Amino acid sequence: MGAELRKARRHREEFGEVIEVFADRPGLKTVTGFVLGWVNFTALTLINPGETPLLAVAPGIIFAVMFGLILLYLSGERLIVCERGIIVGSVAPGIRPYAIPYGQITPGSVAGVAGANRYLKEVGLQGQIAQSTLRASWWTKNGVHFVACSAEDARRGRRRFTLALDPIPRSIDGRWIWFTGTGRQFARSAVEAIARAASAAGYPQLAKAALDRGVVELTGNPEDAARQLPGHPPVGRGRIR
Repeated sequence: MGAELRKARRHREEFGEVIEVFADRPGLKTVTGFVLGWVNFTALTLINPGETPLLAVAPGIIFAVMFGLILLYLSGERLIVCERGIIVGSVAPGIRPYAIPYGQITPGSVAGVAGANRYLKEVGLQGQIAQSTLRASWWTKNGVHFVACSAEDARRGRRRFTLALDPIPRSIDGRWIWFTGTGRQFARSAVEAIARAASAAGYPQLAKAALDRGVVELTGNPEDAARQLPGHPPVGRGRIR
């Protein structure tokens, strides 16, 4: 948990200590796909190898480094539950995740999600450009949905290239919808960790509503989004202005 603790240390004064960490890493199929990709690319370079052994193996080494770096950054997604807030996003080198205090999360909006690979389809964003507040990948199976502050606020004023990926407010109360994966760990565990910490931090309403709602199995049908994902506008309402 070295990377997680280093990222969380930036917010220790505001958020306190780390309680629990949930990692949304690529699964075995994704890793196998990257390995097969490396094998295929390396094999193609061996059709016409370099004149020396070093030149012959160099492309394979370069491809291994490239694919390894891609996997490293894909594996960086975390949900870090702290005493007074949560940290969401990638902990990969050079990237700062988003910091959201419990006081910025809308009570009643926290919901554990199963079948999270259907999340983007259900919210009508499948096939569209990625968004800062929706941390969903093709391997994501479990996660947590909630409504909170904007991505710009959660960055603590750091304007980065990801500013172009920040969505407009889409919640029914004019705020921002968030989603973060919990990997192989059940979403219920993440909801319970958030509820315990929020209650201890002085937000019992947020904690109770989160536990009462529990976990929902997504259908992938956009018509179910408003019912299954608290704060999501009903179909046909369009964007909130």
